[in-house]
Amino acid sequence: MMNKDQIKKIIPYDDPFLWVDEVEDIKGNTIVAYKYTSVKDPYFKGHFTDFPIMPGVLLVEGMAQTGSILLRKEMGEGHKQKHLLAYRVRSAQFDKPIFPGDKIKYEVKLLGFYGYKIANFKGKAFVKDEKKCEVRFTVAVVDKHEFKEKHLRERQGKPLTQTKLPPLRIGNIFAKIPIIQGGMAVRVSLHNLAGNVAKQGAVGIVAVSGMQDPNEVKSEIRQARKIAGPKGIIGINIMGVASHFIKLVKAAMEERVDLIIQGAGFREDIFDLGRKYNVPIFSMASSVKVAKKGEAMGAAAIVVEGMDAGGHLGFPKGHPFRKTIDIVKEVVKEVKTPVIAAGGIYDGKDIVEMLRAGAKGVQMATRFVATKECDVHQKFKEAYLRAKKEDVVIIHSPVGLPGRAIKTPLVKKILEGKAPKPDPKKCEGCIGIVCDKSYCILEVLENARKGDLENGLVFAGSNVWRVNKIVSVKELIQELVTETNEILKHQPLLIIS
Repeated sequence: MMNKDQIKKIIPYDDPFLWVDEVEDIKGNTIVAYKYTSVKDPYFKGHFTDFPIMPGVLLVEGMAQTGSILLRKEMGEGHKQKHLLAYRVRSAQFDKPIFPGDKIKYEVKLLGFYGYKIANFKGKAFVKDEKKCEVRFTVAVVDKHEFKEKHLRERQGKPLTQTKLPPLRIGNIFAKIPIIQGGMAVRVSLHNLAGNVAKQGAVGIVAVSGMQDPNEVKSEIRQARKIAGPKGIIGINIMGVASHFIKLVKAAMEERVDLIIQGAGFREDIFDLGRKYNVPIFSMASSVKVAKKGEAMGAAAIVVEGMDAGGHLGFPKGHPFRKTIDIVKEVVKEVKTPVIAAGGIYDGKDIVEMLRAGAKGVQMATRFVATKECDVHQKFKEAYLRAKKEDVVIIHSPVGLPGRAIKTPLVKKILEGKAPKPDPKKCEGCIGIVCDKSYCILEVLENARKGDLENGLVFAGSNVWRVNKIVSVKELIQELVTETNEILKHQPLLIIS
């Protein structure tokens, strides 16, 4: 299918460093290629001089080059403007040696290509149909011009700066815009909101707390992906105290969700599931202690949420409320895991402030409620538009955490300790002992979601009183990006590697 001269036109290698001699076939996400070794090859002279065998590192390089041929064809036009760099060798198993003169067959499969930035591969090397080696590796795609400029600036000792909003890169996750739309339950952020956020290049989150049927979780993720398109990043958010926690998480992972954000109670079991299904877990934290615990368990990112967030706040009774920016500054000094800032982030100025503090991205929820695509009832959105600063209050939640909400007739009853008690029958199989049963949190959230504000609980962030219009998701994200870029144009962000 492709000889050596044709290969050289696709990948930027030449002898003596080209380790692929011909390509036999490319079908879908799999490529088959060959390397012919000779007793005269110079590398045999220096490796195991008493009994020459093929160096294992060259086998890995050959499979990486084979994979890059496939990836460059996948990338299409513009691939020549990119460097494909070895990012990580996840595993390498050498079963049997390869000797001078052997004809090596490479079979390399592209497992996933994320955001046109990160690609995972599995490669196998054979001699006469006998497997000699198996390797799992990752390739990073970088812009040649940006890579060269960064390298030159580093050599010259000049600080690297960012004059535009940087993308969000966490493991295999790549989002053009480093904004995660907060997961708002019960059923406030579903497929329509999450899908449209992801379509615009940010990260869309479906809130599954309050759901009971795993098929509903799968359906929401599937519908969100349909809206988002192939490059869209879709995740879920779930409370640690949610009923049917394991069933819902497994359903999301089986549906190949891109990430899971878990808060409201630290759950260790979710990390084992994440490793099993290869799904990154983002752990929420409101203190350095919890952030370090999340890192130790294997969290892909730490979402640091401060006191100005809406909904349940991570400050149990006896713990002082703290600003997001203060916690972020402490956490980034103590953990190496990427940090996402959440809580009270409203505009481009807030985004820049969090990035300067060391966050890799931000999570925003309140502003996404006031969008045309938000899955909640129109009356819920109008409550945001009517809210005044004095209408935003802190209430007690039955799950043992404080919550921030907008005053409604029900909220007034909660503040007075007169909220309607839940039906004991409905409590069976629900949240369990963590709930004090002062009222049914799921029921009142569902009422609000459906537009019954008389009997509903409307959660919102501290800046909800600033919301004065309902816009499209596209308009909101464009506004945030424009504001951020305007600030960074005049005050660039220092890049700390």
